[in-house]
Amino acid sequence: MVLGLAQLSFRANMPVMKTILVAYDDPRSGTLPRAADLAEAVGSKLIVTNVAVPVESSGADEAERFARDRLAEARSSLEHRGLVAEFVPSSGTPAEAILRLARERNVDLIVVGTRKKGFLERLVEGSVNHDVLRRADCDVLVVR
Repeated sequence: MVLGLAQLSFRANMPVMKTILVAYDDPRSGTLPRAADLAEAVGSKLIVTNVAVPVESSGADEAERFARDRLAEARSSLEHRGLVAEFVPSSGTPAEAILRLARERNVDLIVVGTRKKGFLERLVEGSVNHDVLRRADCDVLVVR
């Protein structure tokens, strides 16, 4: 492939993305494939997390089981592509857990998904991606 001068200077000035963190929770979203594509394209390490959010104290085991299942789905999908990643289960408030892991691992990019929510749903539940966007110490990519 031949690159023009503008493309060469663009690539030379791009910050290095050594580590990408993807918050994976919905197999129907494009979040995991997009993060995997980016990691492959720039040679980054990929960390995949799913945050276990217990609704009640008695639901902690069920939430952790759900998170492990989601990470197993992600592992299978990435292995099918031949991509190696690190899988890190998290727990707690989603935005807090994602941001904490991003800081601990010194990630360069966080990839999160978005869902179309109605006004009342956004008002009551808030938005994980919005909270991550506002508070992250690194770049954030929101995938539809």
